[in-house]
Amino acid sequence: MEDDVLYVNRCKAGDTEAFGVLYDRYIDKIYRFVFYKTFVKEVAEDITSDVFHKALQKINSYEADRGVFSAWIYRIARNNVIDYYRSQKGDVPLEDVFDVGFDERTPESLDAIAALDKVNVYLETLSSKQREIITLRVWEELPYLEIAEIVGGTEDSVKMAFSRSIRELREKCGPISPLLLFVAVGFSEQALLFHDFT
Repeated sequence: MEDDVLYVNRCKAGDTEAFGVLYDRYIDKIYRFVFYKTFVKEVAEDITSDVFHKALQKINSYEADRGVFSAWIYRIARNNVIDYYRSQKGDVPLEDVFDVGFDERTPESLDAIAALDKVNVYLETLSSKQREIITLRVWEELPYLEIAEIVGGTEDSVKMAFSRSIRELREKCGPISPLLLFVAVGFSEQALLFHDFT
């Protein structure tokens, strides 16, 4: 949001209440982002708390001309998740934390299960960066420019990667398969309990 910079500048000037506005604006989104990478409520809460603590500590390092605030705080969250898995499981590839916490899904329909299996198999063929682009676009509904700032690359390359992935998904898994991304990318029964943040 354009007025994020206004609140950041007020925070830099010593107005701690201004950071509260940013906190309220992004807490649910960051929590959801972290939860879909950990699937453990307590861990997601701890990491999210640390994200905002670090953001407040580092607020003076944020520069608006280098990117939007939302991308900046998502990068902090992404790095915190990587740090968490580094401390917990040294054998987990850090660039692939998307897969950690991926649990079994239980759709009601057998047809949905079969279709979902195809989508999951397809997602496994993608690079971790491609899967993260899909997550940020499908679940967080972030614009391509912000996704590019989070994962690295240009807006056009992110847009192209997403479009190519969706096109291939339709070709390999059927026309309704993009809808199943909402399930495959991060929707579990447990996540439903915390999905009323929006």
